[in-house]
Amino acid sequence: MTQKVSRSTSEAEVAEVGRTLAANLRTARGSRGWRLEDLAAHSGVSRGMIHQIENQRTNPSVATLARLCAALDVPISELIELPGQLGTILRRSDAAVTRHGMHGLSEAALLISDGRHELWDHWLHPGDEIHDTGHPAGTRELIHVTDGILTVDVGSATFTVEATDALDFRADRPHTYRNVKRAPTRYTINVIYTGARDRRYPLRTSGSGRSNP
Repeated sequence: MTQKVSRSTSEAEVAEVGRTLAANLRTARGSRGWRLEDLAAHSGVSRGMIHQIENQRTNPSVATLARLCAALDVPISELIELPGQLGTILRRSDAAVTRHGMHGLSEAALLISDGRHELWDHWLHPGDEIHDTGHPAGTRELIHVTDGILTVDVGSATFTVEATDALDFRADRPHTYRNVKRAPTRYTINVIYTGARDRRYPLRTSGSGRSNP
């Protein structure tokens, strides 16, 4: 049973690489305005072989792939990059959510956390505030307000950030986010660590709702 599952998984992975290679090769050729004949002439690989690769009818040898990449002036890794290597969706419904405020109506959802960056989605109820003692040295925060007005206190400075505006500030010192208006405020925060990350917050495993300490 174990061998069957392993073989099936391997075949699926090979098929995915073939689909990716076919699509990326067509794209790279098309971006240069080349026909099959043009790529064949530049690479020394036959038109028929290129046609078979682009239609997932064969898997090229490393030598063939190298000739195609040299002709197209792209690294081999670019032609075989799988979709999962280019990007991953992390669902808000899977995010780690903490509630704040007098009645627990405000919330902060940690969408992305890879050890170097964090992306947060905040919803701040009228009259509520969130206080942070500060991140490790060198940390910065980029805030973008999408709804309402956000007041941010950092040391002796106070910033008022309106909807569609952004704020870049030093987050390695105590700071407070406040909503002094009568309407809810929604904003995103991109935390950028230049040194140690803040271990108060979990790392999110790509593509899942699980988190690691």
